[in-house]
Amino acid sequence: EEEEEEEEEEEMNDEGKNTANQPKLLKQKEKLTKSKRNKQKRHKALLTQLQHQKRLKSFHHQLAEVRKHAKDVQRAELLRLRRQTELSRLRDEKKQEPLGKNIWNQLAEKDPIRAPALPVALTEELEEHRGGTLRTVAPKGSLVTDRLESMAARNLIWKKKAEGRRIVQGKR
Repeated sequence: EEEEEEEEEEEMNDEGKNTANQPKLLKQKEKLTKSKRNKQKRHKALLTQLQHQKRLKSFHHQLAEVRKHAKDVQRAELLRLRRQTELSRLRDEKKQEPLGKNIWNQLAEKDPIRAPALPVALTEELEEHRGGTLRTVAPKGSLVTDRLESMAARNLIWKKKAEGRRIVQGKR
């Protein structure tokens, strides 16, 4: 309570009026001389000119960036178009190649270990068998497996992959 009374006393001035709620009077501005007003105008004009130059410089910088990005986009688009045409050309070449061609080479590329031997007798083998005629040479390979490989290469049948039995070591 004592603190509140002290605050109220401070708010009262010598005449006994309460000045806490009265707005303070603003100090009137002094009238500037003509030269000071001109100097302020020149300073303000200089600041606006500097801001304009700064905005113009940033605009030119952004414009240069836009051109740079446009060139990058154009290069990327050209590169994508080249890749796309190359891929379409390769697809067309693959479609033009007849199915079932180079079966033995394709089998050797897929699995070189299990690739079958070519069903052709070599010249040494021909000379070994009684005079070297083709009638006396025993045929290589199997007609059934050769036909199946040929049909699989031409997409006439689907070749199933045979999974071998898994050997588990341990007690039985």
